[in-house]
Amino acid sequence: MDYKIALVYTGMPVKLVSMVEEELTRRFAGDKLTFLTLSDPSIIADAVKNGSPSPAACGRLLAMYAQALASGADAVLNICSSVGDVAGAAQEVMRMSGVPLVRIDEKMAREAVKQYSKIGVIATLSSTLEPTKRLLSQCAREAGKEVTLISALADNAFGGGAQPLIEAAAKLGEAECIVLAQGSMADSREAVEKASGKPTFASPYWGALGVYEAVKA
Repeated sequence: MDYKIALVYTGMPVKLVSMVEEELTRRFAGDKLTFLTLSDPSIIADAVKNGSPSPAACGRLLAMYAQALASGADAVLNICSSVGDVAGAAQEVMRMSGVPLVRIDEKMAREAVKQYSKIGVIATLSSTLEPTKRLLSQCAREAGKEVTLISALADNAFGGGAQPLIEAAAKLGEAECIVLAQGSMADSREAVEKASGKPTFASPYWGALGVYEAVKA
């Protein structure tokens, strides 16, 4: 089968773009994929500055979703977790259009909640930490489960490699697992897991699985 997948970024770290496309290609082995890559770095800059995306930034993000629809995409993958609340609010409208909007971190959050009750969350941006915690809490409510969230901010460590994340992981106390809040942190997943001794989740793998399931449903 041939599928067009719209990838909606705010910032576009080269490693993240590569990881996302590799995970999708691996998941859709045997199918032909076309990627439509959309990005607006001003959105993440706005979210970092204001703590969450402003109404104007939300509008620009929604315009990219609309562009994906107009392009004939079979699914849309929202890759920036800092705008996860906006993506969550837009999912029902997208569902009505027949095109699923998948949050890169949603399936990861559901799996973490399913397996563990004390969940550690690490982010390098405060604008990503709170939306991720809200998503985990939402998934827990929907699963009828109580979870404890323990968070650590590796402040100003965006793109700084594994060591700041390892140091943040050491602050998570009784957490049974670790959720890396940003997709760009995925290349440090194994190092964090090894250093902490705790199962560690990163979103590109789970986001690709979410897209695959949504498209094949």
